[in-house]
Amino acid sequence: MTIGNSIPIDVSLLEDMEQSALQLSSQLEALLSGIQANLQRAAAATLGSVKVYESTLVDGVCEQVKACVEQTTDLISRCDEMDKDMASVVAVAAQVRAIKQAVDILGSSLNKK
Repeated sequence: MTIGNSIPIDVSLLEDMEQSALQLSSQLEALLSGIQANLQRAAAATLGSVKVYESTLVDGVCEQVKACVEQTTDLISRCDEMDKDMASVVAVAAQVRAIKQAVDILGSSLNKK
């Protein structure tokens, strides 16, 4: 086949070039996918090592200790509040016992009649 009258075109050569380009494209895509996977693994490893490094720093330990102390102080405060609230439960329990005793006396006096 010729374009115009002066340039001969070898169709099989163009098809071979196209096949080579497709193969090269596939190989490049596979290579880039592999590189991307390796970069993601490297990024994950780097992140993990940074987290380990941060957790071993004295500041990190101090912050964790401070947070634990604050939580413990909060827990103690809540326990104190519960203790105060439970004091009223003792009074209510005494009232319930008195009511039960009065009901028992009333019940026994009704049964005698």
